[in-house]
Amino acid sequence: MTGLLERLTTILADRYRVEREIGSGGMATVYLAHDRRYGREVAVKVLHPALASTLGTQRFLREIEIAARLVHPHILSLLDSGESDGLLYYVMPYVTGDSLRARLRREGELPVEDALRILRDVVGALAYAHGQGIIHRDIKPENVLFVGAHAQLTDFGIAKALHEASAESRLTATGLALGTPAYMAPEQAAGDSLVDHRSDLYSIGVLAYEMLVGAVPFAGQSAQQMMTSHLVRAIEPVVRIRSSVPVPVSALVMRCLEKRPADRWQSADELLRQLEAHLTPATTLPNVAVEREIETCSFRLGEEVCRRLTRASFDPRMIGDAMRYLDNGVESDVLVCYISRWGADTTDRLPVLRASRYRTIAPTLFGFEPGRQIRYATPIEDHLTLIGALVDDLAARLHPRFVVLAGFSAGGDMVLRLGAGEGSASRIDGCLSLGSNLGLETCFVTKVLAQMNSGADADLLPAVNAALGATDTLNDWLSLGEYLVNILHNFRRDVAPLVAFARGIVAPFERSGLEAFIGWYRSATGAGRRLRCVFEDSALYRDRVRELQFRNVDHGVLGDRYEPESLVVEPNTGHFDLESSAMIDRHLEALLTRLRTSSPRA
Repeated sequence: MTGLLERLTTILADRYRVEREIGSGGMATVYLAHDRRYGREVAVKVLHPALASTLGTQRFLREIEIAARLVHPHILSLLDSGESDGLLYYVMPYVTGDSLRARLRREGELPVEDALRILRDVVGALAYAHGQGIIHRDIKPENVLFVGAHAQLTDFGIAKALHEASAESRLTATGLALGTPAYMAPEQAAGDSLVDHRSDLYSIGVLAYEMLVGAVPFAGQSAQQMMTSHLVRAIEPVVRIRSSVPVPVSALVMRCLEKRPADRWQSADELLRQLEAHLTPATTLPNVAVEREIETCSFRLGEEVCRRLTRASFDPRMIGDAMRYLDNGVESDVLVCYISRWGADTTDRLPVLRASRYRTIAPTLFGFEPGRQIRYATPIEDHLTLIGALVDDLAARLHPRFVVLAGFSAGGDMVLRLGAGEGSASRIDGCLSLGSNLGLETCFVTKVLAQMNSGADADLLPAVNAALGATDTLNDWLSLGEYLVNILHNFRRDVAPLVAFARGIVAPFERSGLEAFIGWYRSATGAGRRLRCVFEDSALYRDRVRELQFRNVDHGVLGDRYEPESLVVEPNTGHFDLESSAMIDRHLEALLTRLRTSSPRA
């Protein structure tokens, strides 16, 4: 037997029969022992002598006593503790199951559902402990043990005692780390004295990352390099490494891994709710659909905004008029402006607004509101200016961290053009374009409406029939037919606003075809905006996207800031499938993940 084992055997002889060493780490050695009083096996952890002498008996016993008060199904309880002959020890139940570390060594990355269940157990333990004012400070796979199908978190209290001791002595000179570098929050790595419960949530993010991709973010580096990397280097999103991980799950993990505590989940309770929502059947994370009261708001057109409108088409009655928009009123650090189908009633936006956990607005194009008495034949440039002014006004009042524009079909074109600088909106961080046009051939509705001269049947009927005839599937035919019915009921025969808008949409493609999209893409990304352009799975769109990709490989037409994930053909989808709430949510989360992991914005 070793000297330490002999000492421990003698010290604990009255209460425990120490049998053998079963593990050793940076802070302690663990022994299997038999509890003479209760006839059970226990694990005895003995702090390394150098650490024990620096830590001090009173501090150690105080923190162990506090940790011993934690009683929770997912916290491994403390049974006993003490000091004798210079040795500091504490006693826990002996768990015969694996540790998470052992399972990761054996399996590498885990199934997503398994990882989420383990996280739920561990985060549940943290939520309880944080509610008692106790921070763990050393979350890692070695401290997650399995009892049957459930995970238990162990080793509360020691890291806090270490942290306090380090403030009074040169603890690091002993070579013992305060925490584990691979799992340290940036503020821990920096030695910040104001470390709070959110450091545990960062460590949870690293734990989740390792379970999902099979390695910690900065694997293979030295301890000092890891600590520096956590402070300054961006972490590759989970979904980029393992594409089978759902985008919302990746986004959940990456939010844990934000450098700044204020940008992470703000409590373990909040994170636990997200995990429980995802593990509930038929629920999508993180946008759990709830019934919200959607408010109809107005944006008044003052003289300052009207001065920026096109003089040739300006109507003095516009001054003091208002543009309507829907607002879901959600408290969030993200503002989303969603531009839906143009010309239809605003009620088609309600599912998107109700499902979103982000502050989301949906403007109606100025003059397109149902029941409006005065309609204006507003050119596309003025629509872009008004939406840009609305977004800037809301951003100035709400102070979001990110402003994202999202749009469907012609609305997707508008999003790209706003991102490219048209409309002069100053606060745009990302653009999600769903089903935007890639040439005149894809302008199914706008192309025929742009050619109308009046609202007479002789003009309207051929236009409607031509638009319906361009669809590829019965589902798209029905969706488009319903859409056109809504437009015609709204505008009756006053088609001038529709024609003006449609001509503005098709004009760039009449002039330059696919080059129009390329120009918007280059301008938007050149301005530092992140894009995600999602297209239907049709032969026409597949060919156009393939052409874009090949031309970019050969000639770099999309510019230096092109990212492969910015062009997506969504498998097995028609045009109108792209406007489903679930589709929008998934691709919005993918875009926000890229923004959160790359943007320096506070």
